Amino acid sequence: MRELNQMASKSEPRRWRKPHFYWWTLANVIAACLAVLSWVLCLHVFGHPEIPKNYEILKKLGRQSPGVGFDLQEAPPGEAADPRALYRRYADLDEASTARLNRALMRNYLTSLGELGLIQYVEGDFKVTHVRRLDEGDLFSDGFAVRARAMVRPDEFTEAAPWPVTLDYLFPTRNSVAADWFQPGDTLHVAKVPNCAMLLHVDRDTSGDSPLVQLTVVPIATGEYQVGTNHRFTIIAPEELNPGCRFPVFPTEAAPEEP
Repeated sequence: MRELNQMASKSEPRRWRKPHFYWWTLANVIAACLAVLSWVLCLHVFGHPEIPKNYEILKKLGRQSPGVGFDLQEAPPGEAADPRALYRRYADLDEASTARLNRALMRNYLTSLGELGLIQYVEGDFKVTHVRRLDEGDLFSDGFAVRARAMVRPDEFTEAAPWPVTLDYLFPTRNSVAADWFQPGDTLHVAKVPNCAMLLHVDRDTSGDSPLVQLTVVPIATGEYQVGTNHRFTIIAPEELNPGCRFPVFPTEAAPEEP
């Protein structure tokens, strides 16, 4: 019987026992993987606040940047462009490039303009076509938006005519009555100084014979804004931002007719 038991024990395969350092090594590998994963996720969240989910995480952590607002004398430098130059730059931009540009512009705005090369100011004369108050679906809710069509003089002897560029001008302000001071047909004169109307988003409407470039701008210089000769309101730095907002800020049917 003993011999049979010995033969049976010899026929059974030996169970390999893991060395003591195996579990220590496994635990360290898992910890290292988790550390790398958390590091990558942190870089993604903090590096891409333009993604709404990332921005919500930053808000919960209290790490989101405040709304952009500078005194006029401290506003960052940037290139200024008129409707002609803006049309040449964006009319033929493909969808993928436009999407990358818009993500970069929003990311720069949400990170307090860390990329100075992305700052571009809009200049020119625009005729007001639509006005509406902003709400929770917009980039910020305190304020209103004015849509205006670019008016360009082909030469010094010709009257200004509509140009295929629209401007959605977001005014961050607590004075909701100021929206009534802009009426369709009014002229909106935009200059780098004192407006500092920075480009925030680019759209193109290709339903017509030629592309219509739709630009969204936001002033980054706070202070008094003069409307006509009798009205003033204060532009503020937005407090609550919504990077998942809709663009353009006016519905499609609000697009001005082609000349």
